[in-house]
Amino acid sequence: MSSNKISHLNNAYTRNKKLHSAGLMRARKKRALILISFFLLTFMMFIFQIVHTRIQTRNLINQEKRQSQLLHEQQSEKKNLRLKVKQLYNNDYLEQLIRERYYYTKKGETVYSLPGDVSKDVTQN
Repeated sequence: MSSNKISHLNNAYTRNKKLHSAGLMRARKKRALILISFFLLTFMMFIFQIVHTRIQTRNLINQEKRQSQLLHEQQSEKKNLRLKVKQLYNNDYLEQLIRERYYYTKKGETVYSLPGDVSKDVTQN
C-alpha cells in the first residue's frame, strides 16, 4: 500500500469541492474568531466589575474605620464633658476653679504672685 498508486482527480468537481471546503474553513475560522472575541470581551467586563467592586468595598471599609474612630473620639469627648459638668456640682471643685481662673479670694485672704508662678488667664482653657 504505497501512496504512489493513489492519485487525485483534477476535474471541475474536485476543484469546486476544494474551493467550497476552503470557503467553509474561512467561515468557520471567522465564526470562531467572533465567538472567542465575544467571550473574551464578556470575560473582561466581568473582571472589570469584580475589580471595581473590590475597590469600592475597600474604600467603604476604610471610610467605616475612619467613622468608627471619629465616633470613638466623640464618645470619649462626651464622657469627659459629662465628667466636667458633674464636677461643677461639687462645691470644692467649683471653688477651686473660680479661684484659679478668675482670681477670686475669700474675705480676708491675701494672694501673693510669685515670679515663677504661671496661672491660666481667663481666656485660656
